[in-house]
Amino acid sequence: MQRYTARLDELSRQRDQCKQVDRRWHMARLAAFFIAGGCLFFGYVNADLVGLVYIGWLGVLAFLVAITVHQRVRDQLEEIRRARSIQRRLLSRLQRRWDRLPLWHPSEQWMAENDVSADVADDLDLFGRGSLFQLASLASTGPGLRTLAQWLGGPAESESADARAEAIDAMAPLREEREAFYLLAKRAADGTAEPDRFVEWAGGGTYLDSRSWLRTWARLSPIVLLAGVIIGVVTASLPTLLVLGGGVVLINVLLTVLHLGPIHDIFSVALSGRGDVEGYTQLFGTAEHLPDHPDSLRAIKQTLVDDPDHSAVVALRQLQSAATMASLRHSGLLFILYVILQAVALWDIHVLAALEKWQNRHGDNAARWFKALGSLEAFMSLAALRDEYPNWARATWMDSSDDCQVTATRMGHPLLTDAERVLNDVSVGPPGTVLLVTGSNMSGKSTMLRSVGLNVMLASAGAPVCAAALQLPSLELSTSIRVRDSVREGVSFYMAELKRLRIVVEHARALRSRQDRRVLYLLDEILQGTNNRERQIAVARVLGHLIDTGAIGAISTHDLDLADDPLLQSVAHPVHFRETIQQDAEGRDTMTFDYVMREGVTPTTNALRLLEMVGLGEE
Repeated sequence: MQRYTARLDELSRQRDQCKQVDRRWHMARLAAFFIAGGCLFFGYVNADLVGLVYIGWLGVLAFLVAITVHQRVRDQLEEIRRARSIQRRLLSRLQRRWDRLPLWHPSEQWMAENDVSADVADDLDLFGRGSLFQLASLASTGPGLRTLAQWLGGPAESESADARAEAIDAMAPLREEREAFYLLAKRAADGTAEPDRFVEWAGGGTYLDSRSWLRTWARLSPIVLLAGVIIGVVTASLPTLLVLGGGVVLINVLLTVLHLGPIHDIFSVALSGRGDVEGYTQLFGTAEHLPDHPDSLRAIKQTLVDDPDHSAVVALRQLQSAATMASLRHSGLLFILYVILQAVALWDIHVLAALEKWQNRHGDNAARWFKALGSLEAFMSLAALRDEYPNWARATWMDSSDDCQVTATRMGHPLLTDAERVLNDVSVGPPGTVLLVTGSNMSGKSTMLRSVGLNVMLASAGAPVCAAALQLPSLELSTSIRVRDSVREGVSFYMAELKRLRIVVEHARALRSRQDRRVLYLLDEILQGTNNRERQIAVARVLGHLIDTGAIGAISTHDLDLADDPLLQSVAHPVHFRETIQQDAEGRDTMTFDYVMREGVTPTTNALRLLEMVGLGEE
């Protein structure tokens, strides 16, 4: 944290200095503008002051120089702004200042297509304000955001997770390289380029393949125009000059009107702007500093920089020439040149031809480049966690064919600060058992369930886990924690819970025949929408279905009658959280919680005591 604070202070000092330089160049621009304008006006109006004309044109030159230098100062100021935003983001994550962190949430359709459960994500605060994704993510580009979301929210598979953890450990010491990458990714994301549309264009068809005559005419039109000028001059025939020269220009203007829209749409997707191509070239180029071990990092390095023919850096450098050609129409000084070239030689067609030549050579590789970029950005994000929390453990993976059990030593909730977090030893499983978490209201039961789920998510991504040690097999999470009724859909709270529990049971049944992974279920205060007797029967039946599938899990309750159910007593490993009630100097009750998990069923309840403490007890 001190490193981030010191870096932020240094950047603030640089920003203040740069702002002073910016103000001076702004004043210099204004002075040069008014001096040049005044001198030219009075010099041309009054013949006796002709000397002012020369001063005026010197002022124009000074104004152009000032604009150029001032723009560089502004670019530097913008880079400092981005660098400060990166340092603030790094610092805010450690401080858990969620309101200062960017929000990103994938669509439910994307989650369904990428094996990320929307229910589990909602129950465990995977996305949104104060979420695991906000803590873990330093990604800025779409590929990086989606890759990290898929790693955190997808199945916890031992082989892929262990490979990711190895890469994350290798990248954790590379602090300067990581922060340089964050800055370049932020710059690329701030641009107008959209990687998804670029990949779609690169792998799609070409515009000129069905309009080859356009390419032919673009090559012939300047020749025809030049021939008309030569013939007109040699024969001294003005009509010939006007017919041939004017005809070529008229045809080119008409073709520009007809094809300008579609062609410029292609430019906006393929190039966006010259700076976007340069930005992604530099971003891909950071892979050059990756270590050659493990294999996952070497593969990214090979894809982005090492392949001599089809690497992303080589290809995008070739694309920059087309971006430079296309940028003429956006240049204030060169726009007139663009208009002339377009009228004479259909300049946009030549640019498009260069683009499509590049597309035919490299287009099929674009999806692979941005997939590699997404993995690299996800690794860069999680490597920061490894660097910032050296005491957090690397998960140890067990074979699912062994005793299927999640065992954590001194595990805590990763979204809490170090000062707020309470650590507990937790064990869930083996199959045929259930961890029964009892305790009074607000004692920490739900927090414990979320701690287990969130640390499994971190482990699945290869990230460090908030524990001294964590052992687990390959798992898929299934939860029922935050259930909502729906008046609009006519679904009561009890029915909403039943539907959620059916999803949990069906998920466990679907994996029953698989030997490579199990379901880990986390159920919080389930089936509260019915009477106690029916609730006991219903919960016992749900747990019976889950136990039959070989799933492992934990269930929390403050209902002590539920803990007395014979089935639960036969399969449950009971633990509890408790509260302490003391009287202050004025005789008022105060309730405190230590959030320490203890063996056995809770011996206390606090619902009526809480009622009295808020002024709703018996008079």
